[in-house]
Amino acid sequence: MPSTEQLDPFEAAGDLSPEQVPDIDVGALFAPDAIRRARVVGAIARACREPGFFRIHNTCIPASLIDSLLSQMRAFFDLSDDDPIKQAVHNGASPGGNGWGPIGAEPAYQPGTIAHVESFDCGPRLSAYRSGENPAAYGVHPSVWPALPDFHDTTRAYWDAAGRLGKALFEALAEALGLEPGFFVERCSERARKALRLLHYPGLPAGSAEAGRVGIAAHTDFECFTLMYQTAPGLELTDARGRWFRVPGEPDRFTVILGDMLERWTNGFLQATGHRVAVAPWPRYSVILFFAVDPEHVIAPLPRFVSQENPARYAATTQGEHIQRELERAHRNRDEAPS
Repeated sequence: MPSTEQLDPFEAAGDLSPEQVPDIDVGALFAPDAIRRARVVGAIARACREPGFFRIHNTCIPASLIDSLLSQMRAFFDLSDDDPIKQAVHNGASPGGNGWGPIGAEPAYQPGTIAHVESFDCGPRLSAYRSGENPAAYGVHPSVWPALPDFHDTTRAYWDAAGRLGKALFEALAEALGLEPGFFVERCSERARKALRLLHYPGLPAGSAEAGRVGIAAHTDFECFTLMYQTAPGLELTDARGRWFRVPGEPDRFTVILGDMLERWTNGFLQATGHRVAVAPWPRYSVILFFAVDPEHVIAPLPRFVSQENPARYAATTQGEHIQRELERAHRNRDEAPS
């Protein structure tokens, strides 16, 4: 799969019907039924290879929690940009970039693009780190929270529920790849540089977007995998052959895409999913949780995926080094763009 730098940000996307995207009932991952679990793991294994992403349902995340989180997001994003509640959590004042990012502040993953999205980002609880550890050394800083009733508690409740789902998916991925069951779980804990992004894409009337204006520019995610929830269409993904497709927006489904760390660990056997969001005349909300690797682990191709015919294709790195390298490039794209 091309890296973020090699993705074509404006290549036309085809259409996928809901029937063409693997739609996996993951309920068996939370039940003591070995036969049903094996079927789910097999379906995940196939979907990771072709098309390279999948949808899931029957998760451990209650629909009522999603509804509550979306209500909190709308209450926050409906505030004017100069509202003191938004300004108090502006990410320009946060060393880790947590908090609110206005439209135009998003890093430009592709040169010459401007993202038509506003965001709210939060990270791990600092209490997850060991005594004597300095989370800031790993790029993790305190989250900041708007002064809205229930916003913090609802967001953290979603973080925890989605974390349980992520753990189950990590275990299934390990099994699908023939690794020890705890391989990913032991290396991808709450100490990882995870991030939860709450995104609002305001609608733009058809034909009104200037050149380079995108929902969010084409990129691959820097972590292991990403759990996405969207309220409306707009998401576009690359399949394992590098072709762009529009993905149906169904509010009762999550989308799972693969990230750079899985591609590196598997030496390209699994490939990171290129993705972008197109501008659209309708508003769109998206909830994104990245599942990352703990700071002390070095990510390099595992021996089982390396051979004389398929030598190691990726240099060793850490999660923090990779995130920093990719964000620095994206920030340069944004900050060096002609005004």
